[in-house]
Amino acid sequence: MMARFRMLFLLAGLSTFSAASAATAPPAVLTPFIHDGSFEPGDYGFVQGAFPGATTQQVADWKAIKAYGKACMQDAALVQDAELKKLGVAASVPEESGYQDHVCMQVNMADSVPDGMKSWEDFQRAISRSLPYFQTYEIAVHDATKALESDQTKDTLEEQITAHVVPDQMWRFSAESREKIIGLDAPTRSALKSRLISAIINVDWDNSHWARHVLETQGWTSVLKAGHKPAKMLWTLVQHADVDPVFQVMALRQLEPLARSGQFPKQGYALLTDRVMLATTGKQHYGSQLSCQSHHYAPISLDAGGDNPKTLDARRADMNLPPEATYLKRFPPHC
Repeated sequence: MMARFRMLFLLAGLSTFSAASAATAPPAVLTPFIHDGSFEPGDYGFVQGAFPGATTQQVADWKAIKAYGKACMQDAALVQDAELKKLGVAASVPEESGYQDHVCMQVNMADSVPDGMKSWEDFQRAISRSLPYFQTYEIAVHDATKALESDQTKDTLEEQITAHVVPDQMWRFSAESREKIIGLDAPTRSALKSRLISAIINVDWDNSHWARHVLETQGWTSVLKAGHKPAKMLWTLVQHADVDPVFQVMALRQLEPLARSGQFPKQGYALLTDRVMLATTGKQHYGSQLSCQSHHYAPISLDAGGDNPKTLDARRADMNLPPEATYLKRFPPHC
C-alpha cells in the first residue's frame, strides 16, 4: 500500500518553504486589532454591523470584513496550490481554508461568532459571560506551559517537544470539556466555543512553524534517535499542522521509508496519509478522518474502493489498524 503513496507524493525530501502569502490586505476597520502579525478581537466591536440597528458605516465595515475573509482564504489556498505543485503534488486546496495566512484564519473565526445570535445586546452578553470560563482555561494553559518552558540550548529534544505538545493537548481538551459545563445558555456556549477554537488555531500556528524547523534541521531520523515517545509527540504536532499542508506532505515523505522499515509505526503513517490526502485531494484511503453524518461519526470522502467495508478493512489491516467498525467504537455513539 505504501508504494501507492510514494506515487502520490513524487518528489522525496524535505525542503525549505516560504510561508509568505499573497493574501488580500485586511480592511482598515481591522487595523486596530492587528499587532505583530496576529489578530486580537478585543471587545468584538467590529462585528456590530452584523446586527439590526447598525449604522450605515458599521454595515459597510462588516461587508468589507466578510469580503476580506473570503478573498484572503482564496488567495492563501492559491499559494498552497502553487507550493504543492512545486513538490509534484497536483492538489486543489479548499478555498475555505486560510492556509498560511494567520490573520485571515483568525478574522474568519472571529467573524463567525455572531452566527445564530439575534441582537448586538445578546452578542455582547454572550461574549461577556464566556470570558471568565475562557480565562480560566487560558490561565491553566499558560501556567502549565510556563512550567515547561524550554531552553533549546540546554533542554533535550524530548523536553522541547513536550513544551509544545502540552498546550496543544490542553486547548483541545478544553474545547471538548466545554460541553460538560452546567448552566451555560446556548449563545454563551457558542461564544466560548469560538474563543477556544481561536486558541487552538493560534497554538497550531506556533507549533507548526516550530515542528517544521525541527524536521528541516534535524529530520525524523534524529527525532527517532531521541526515542519513540518524542517521535510520537512530534507526529501529533505534524498531524495538527493543518495550516501548512505543504509541511505535512514533506513530513509524510520523510516518514515513508521509516514506516516501511519498521522504524516508525505504520499506524501513524496511515493516519497522516489520510490527513494529507484530504487536504490536497479531498479524499482519504484508510478511513481515519471522521465527520458527523446523520448524527453518527463516519469516515468522510473515501477514495475509490473505500466504500466497500472489506476493502477498507483490508487496507487498515495492512497498516496495523483495527477494522473500521472497531475504530468507530472509540467515539461517542451520537454527534
